[in-house]
Amino acid sequence: MRFTSLLGLLLLSAIPRGESRATYQLHTRASSDVCADVDAALIVKFLGTDVDVGPLNICLCLSGIPALLTSNIIVKTAVGLVGGSVVSAALTSMVNSAADHQTCLYPDNADPICDKGTPCGFNCKNGFEPSPLPPKDCVCLSPKKVCNGICGAFGACPSSGSKKRNLDLLQRRAICDGGFTACGVYGFNSADAWECIDTRSDLESCGGCMVPFGRTPAHGVDCTAIPGVMDVSCVTGSCVVRRCQPGYVVSLDGSFCLHTATAAMIQNTDDIPAALYGLEHVPLKKKED
Repeated sequence: MRFTSLLGLLLLSAIPRGESRATYQLHTRASSDVCADVDAALIVKFLGTDVDVGPLNICLCLSGIPALLTSNIIVKTAVGLVGGSVVSAALTSMVNSAADHQTCLYPDNADPICDKGTPCGFNCKNGFEPSPLPPKDCVCLSPKKVCNGICGAFGACPSSGSKKRNLDLLQRRAICDGGFTACGVYGFNSADAWECIDTRSDLESCGGCMVPFGRTPAHGVDCTAIPGVMDVSCVTGSCVVRRCQPGYVVSLDGSFCLHTATAAMIQNTDDIPAALYGLEHVPLKKKED
């Protein structure tokens, strides 16, 4: 028998929620990654059966898989079902087998950006500018010059200690009022672009920043992106679903929406002992009228 939808959603309630010294003319080391547009169902094997956990339609790099395990709703469901290592292997296979997968080589002073259609995209940073068009490098255009890894209009190049002081100043400027978190702003790569968000109640950064600021990784959830959701809130850092679209029902833990057919299938699956996946057979919430 093949499960064709989100059995793993019922398990989600059990899921727990040195800076190197810079020198004159020293750039950040270029890096590489493998990235692709992933547009396929995430399928994992559970109790000898292929389980279609749900569709993924994202741009994904191999380096981004660890963060995805804790941020993407469907991927988190799969982790609760079969564990992180199995899901990581499945995602790696999906990236490597995607039709447009590419080995991305990023220039110095660039932040990788995996976007649909441009999996090897990047934004230049530290004052460097993209060149040519479409960009393949990040350059420091004359009359600017590079000082301690920063491209700017410097009269003289001070020691790298001033760079650290500037970073400390930036961190102090990014302090938000109590109860708020400094998060990055979507579409902006500048280290100066941030906004103060209450991640305990923000729908699009629930439980953490969806767009990271500085070196802090993204670990929030966009509640509005839950498949099938119609009415949802962020309460104390967790998505709380109140209503789902037609054809869906609210999951047992109130965090997601299940296909109606899938919910009925799970309730009728008495041949698989509940103890094998840590659940008791209890009725799901019915869809509100």
